[in-house]
Amino acid sequence: MDEHSFEFLRTEQHDRWLGFRREDVRQWLLGAGLQQVLVDCVGEKCCAASECGGDVASVSLFVAVGEK
Repeated sequence: MDEHSFEFLRTEQHDRWLGFRREDVRQWLLGAGLQQVLVDCVGEKCCAASECGGDVASVSLFVAVGEK
């Protein structure tokens, strides 16, 4: 899930992290020695509505792969 600022996902749905920066994930895989690293959108978004207010989250999802 891409980095976002929907704090209600942390408080209401107990998310530990508010997404990740794709470049960070890419660097982690390269740092682990993986080759041909790809971090790309899966074409869908994760959506959720706050139970306590009018906030609605729509966050892009991505996949990260590499070869050892």
